[in-house]
This record gives sequence, C-alpha cells and structure tokens, in this order.
Amino acid sequence: MKKSIWIFLLAVLLPSIVLGWLALRSADEQQIILENRTAALYQKEAEIAAVAARSLIDDQRRAFNETVRQLLAKADPQTLANNFSTELARAWPRKAIGFSIGTTGTICAPLPQRAKSNPAWEKFLLGNGSFLAGTTPATVYWVSGDELAKPEQFRKMKTGQDLASNSQGSFNANFNSNGAVAESQKAAPLPKNAAVPQQSQEGAQAKQAQAASKALPPPNAQRDQAEDKSQAANPGAAAAPAPTATPVPEGKDTTVADARKQDQMEQAQKEAVLRNVAPQRLLEDNKQAAISQLTTTTTDFRALTTESNEGVVTRFVENQLNIIFWLRPAQAPNLLFGCLIEAGDLRDLWPEVLPISNGADNYDLSSRDRPAEFVLALLDDKARPVVTQPVGAKDRDWKHPFVASEIGEALPHWEAALYLQRPEQLRESAQLVRRTVLFLIAGALAVIACGGWLVVADARRQLALAQQKTDFVSNVSHELKTPLTSIRMFAELMQNGRGESTAKYPQYLRIIMVEAERLTRLINNVLDFARLERNQKQFDKKPLDLHAVVERAWEGHELHLQESGFATRWQAAPGPYPVVGDEDALAQILVNLLSNAEKYAGEKKEVELHSYVDGGYACVSVLDRGVGVPSGDERKIFESFYRAHDSLSSGIQGSGLGLTLAQQLAREHGGEILYQPRPGGGSNFTLRMPLAAAPKTV
Repeated sequence: MKKSIWIFLLAVLLPSIVLGWLALRSADEQQIILENRTAALYQKEAEIAAVAARSLIDDQRRAFNETVRQLLAKADPQTLANNFSTELARAWPRKAIGFSIGTTGTICAPLPQRAKSNPAWEKFLLGNGSFLAGTTPATVYWVSGDELAKPEQFRKMKTGQDLASNSQGSFNANFNSNGAVAESQKAAPLPKNAAVPQQSQEGAQAKQAQAASKALPPPNAQRDQAEDKSQAANPGAAAAPAPTATPVPEGKDTTVADARKQDQMEQAQKEAVLRNVAPQRLLEDNKQAAISQLTTTTTDFRALTTESNEGVVTRFVENQLNIIFWLRPAQAPNLLFGCLIEAGDLRDLWPEVLPISNGADNYDLSSRDRPAEFVLALLDDKARPVVTQPVGAKDRDWKHPFVASEIGEALPHWEAALYLQRPEQLRESAQLVRRTVLFLIAGALAVIACGGWLVVADARRQLALAQQKTDFVSNVSHELKTPLTSIRMFAELMQNGRGESTAKYPQYLRIIMVEAERLTRLINNVLDFARLERNQKQFDKKPLDLHAVVERAWEGHELHLQESGFATRWQAAPGPYPVVGDEDALAQILVNLLSNAEKYAGEKKEVELHSYVDGGYACVSVLDRGVGVPSGDERKIFESFYRAHDSLSSGIQGSGLGLTLAQQLAREHGGEILYQPRPGGGSNFTLRMPLAAAPKTV
C-alpha cells in the first residue's frame, strides 16, 4: 500500500503541481504580453494625435508659404518686404505678425518707426528683433520645412522600452575620452553656417544672460514647481555649458579619471530635461523619470536660415510659446519672409487633433451607449489640456497619464496624452486571470487528490476483501473438515465395532446426522450466497404463517441446543403472523440466527426465541448471553466474509457468510435484520418482516 501511495504522489500529484505552477507562470506571462499590447495600442492612439498636431502646424506653414507666393505674384519683392506686416494681415486670416529680413540681415518689416503706432509690432520687435537680426543668440527649437512636411521623417518618439535601454546608456555614449559631453547631446544638427558668432566665452555668456529675460528654456520639473508657486517666475536661461574634465596626467592612478567621469555623467543626468508629464506606463516599466527627447539649439536666426529655404522655429518668450514660420522664396532668394504666431492663437485648430467620434464617418453606432475606455487630451507646455476627447473631461491628474507622446520641436513640450477611465482595470484584469487560474489549479489538484484518495480507499477495500476471501477459504476449509472428521470417526467406530456397546449406535447416528446437516447448511450457505451475488436465486413466495415457520425451525434446533447444554426458551405471542415469502428461505434465516447464537454463546449457554407482532411487522428475535459484538462492528458484521472474531484464532467456527446471507434473504422479502446489544450482556438479532394485507371478504 505504501508503495502505491508513493507511486501516486510521484507519478500523479507531483507532476500535476508542477504543471499547475507552469500554467500559472504562463498565465502571468500572457497577462504581461496582453498588458504590453494594450499599452502599445494606447501609445499608438497618443502618437496618432501627436502626428495630427504636427500635421496641423505643417498645414499652417504651407498656408503661409502659399500666401507669400500669392503676394509676390502681385507685387515687387522689395516693396512687399517693406510692407509685409501690413500685407500679410490683409491677405491671411490667421492672427500673425509678419516680418521680412533683407540681404544684409536687417529687418525690413515691421520697421521700428512704424511699430511705435502698433503695440503688437512694438512688442514683437522688443522680444525678437535682436534674435531675428542675428545680433543675439537664443535657445530655440528648430525643424526644417522638409522634415516637417514628410510624415515618414518625423522624429520617432521613444517609448518606454527605448528609454529603458537608452536612458542610462545615452549618457555613457555621449561622453568622449576626456569626459566632456558630446555636442550631439547638447544641440540638434545645424547647417554649416549655423554656429554661434565668434566671440569670447565671457561675451557669449553675457549675451545669453541678456536674452534670458525674454527667452524661456525647455520646461522641466523645477520650472513646473516654480510655476505652481508663482506665474511670474523667471523664465530661465539657456542651458549651461557642460563641465569640461581636467585631463589626468600620465602615470597617475586611473581611478581618479574614472571618478571624474562618473561625476560628470551624474552632472549630465541632472541637467537632462524632464518632460512635463510622467507617463505611468513608462514609470512602471523603467522605474525612471520621463526624460524629454527634444533637442534645443542656442544660436541666432540668421545661422538657422542659411542653408534651408523654409522651416519652423519655436521659442519661449515671456513664458509664452511663439511659433515662427519662415520662407526664402525662389522669386526673391535674397529676401526672407516670416511670421510669428503665438500658440494661444491656434486654439481653433486643436479640436481637429482629436475629432469628435459622433462626427466621424467610421463611428460605430453600437458603441454610442458604451462609456469610453480612455480620455485623450492635448496638453500644452504647462501640462494643461487644450482639448479633450470626450469633450469636457476634467478632474484628472493631467501630469500623470497612462501613456503620452511628445508632439516634437514644432510644439515643444506639448504632449498627446491618454488617460484610462479606470486605471485599475488592467490590474483587476490581471488579478482576475490569476485568481481564475489559481482556482482552476486548486480545483484540479482537489479533484486529483480526491480521486487519489478514492483510488487508495478502493485499493485498501479490495485488499481487505481479498484478505477476507482468503480467510473465508481457510474458514470454510476448517468448517468442512470438522464435520467430515466427526462423521468419519463415528462411522469407523460403528464399522469396526470398537464402541462400548451397540446401545450407543443411535447416538452415533444422531451425531452423524447433525454433522451432515451442519455440512449441508454450510454448503447451502455458500451456494445461496453465490446465487444471490449473481442474482440467480429463485424464490417460491406465497402467503404463509411466519409463526408456523418459526415453530418448525425451533423444534428442529431446540433438541440440538439442549443436547449441547443450552438453556432454551421460546416466548411467542399468539399467531398467526401472515406474511408473503419463501418458507425455506425464511427457515434458513432463523437457522442461521440460531446457529450464530450457538457459536458465540460463550460460557453462559442460553438461547431465547421471541416472536411477536410490532405494528405492521412480524418480528422474531434470537437472544443469547454470548460475547456480543465489539463496538463499531454493528454494521460490519453484515458484510460479506467479515467476522468480528476470527475463527482460526478464537476457536469459534464459522465462514463469515451466515449473517450476510440472512440479511440478503430478509431484504429479498422486504424485511431486514437488526442488531441490538442485550441488557446484561449478549446479543439480540431481530428479523422484521412486513405483514401481508388481509384478504378482502366478498
């Protein structure tokens, strides 16, 4: 049995546990893949909105270029340049301040003399005049018209996985052998002549400080905190130059150079510009701050426009984002026409970035009553929503979207952000999947354990049954041997004349008959049990008087009991006891009960028979003063081959089929045999048979 249990544990239960663990792990991995795919789909939504915003800026640039070409077709280029601010305001409905720059870099329009009568022009020249004239550098974001016009050349916004692999490595890769920050990290590639005008380092810093009061640097975490405290905070200055490493003399310990490189790398990381928003998905994947991928250029306007014919320049002036479109037309290559638009004046464009679903051609009518799964918003450089879908979404932590995509240099530090309506939905989905898998695994293990327990229990039952059958064979062999020995012995005595006198021959013959009857009864029990097990036992049921059956059985067995030294008594209620049954089968039940009382009588040999009517049942009780039935075996004594006292060890004869056969015969007749311990010791076995219905009188 122990071997079978170990085989079950090692071959069934342990592999099932391992498979359950693998299934749980696989479910977790599939859930992670599902979450990543969901996040990728949401990221795609944000990137589509970002592309739409860039496309709208490019559409405005194209509209400006077309307006300039139309004006050049109607007027002389120089005349148009001198009056461009006025002519652009008439020809283009967009609110913008037009300007033109001549061959020498001087501003042709608006002229300072005319600007005195126009506050908007005067403000424009005050904030941008020196930068446009090429006398003062400023920190700007720059993109050429060709790059902005071609969607496939839009700068790819890095997702969380890109940042995970590059956020740390980008700083390492951008340090040269002397520990200085690479120039590609500080500024975007410029045209050949886009360098800052030659001057001393002190002079450049002085000019940058002079422009700092008007030019706002890229937003970062510190600027956000300052804006929260006061809207009048200092707009900031251009990015400080990277620290230059001090060369390590040859022969010195190289750990000093390594320490300096590490310090410079940490300094570069501190100077990295953070995005205005902190996407939750990015933080969950990388556990790092969201670093902006935009690049700034500190230079003057003339250097930016030398090598290209058109483009977009954006900069922050007095805490406001200004967008500059410029064009060097083919009709007048020595002149440059441009316009400045404040981002706030483009508010009529932003609803087109996030079109309303109800107006879309591909709107699904089945989803009209379904709540939106997410909110898509276009955020300005202060992380404030300028347009949302659905319209009117509010009461959100706008700085912490689920995913977000930067618009690019055309709208620096603007973001297309996506917010989940129920941020806990993905976590709940993962928990539900995990709980479901755990429940299924637990259920499967429970079923396997239950099945294993049933198999083990059945195996134990079969082993016990096999042992009982083995004992039955031994008991039957012993039971057959005992009467045969007695019959043979007394037959030999009578044959050889060795008895004391022939007067004892009748006694010998009676003993031989009793043993023969005992042998016949044993064989009949075995045969009847086999027939009952195969449902082949035939009964001759008919109405009869159970009292008469009891009387004949008692007369035939009472003399044998008395000769064996038993005190007998029959206490009978007046008959008849009408029942329907097979007379031989009912007599066999009574004989088996009397024989059982005789075998387990013990030292106090006493057998009583009580017959009476109890309600609708005829009852026959066989009582003795024997050893009784051990506690807990009251039901087992009616099982096949079971014996409360083993015949080979206790000396009590029997096959273990007497009570089993009597119970089966009683149930075939609609009755049963009940056991009760007898007060004062002994056993009380009662046969209960249902009384037959009285025949109707005519």
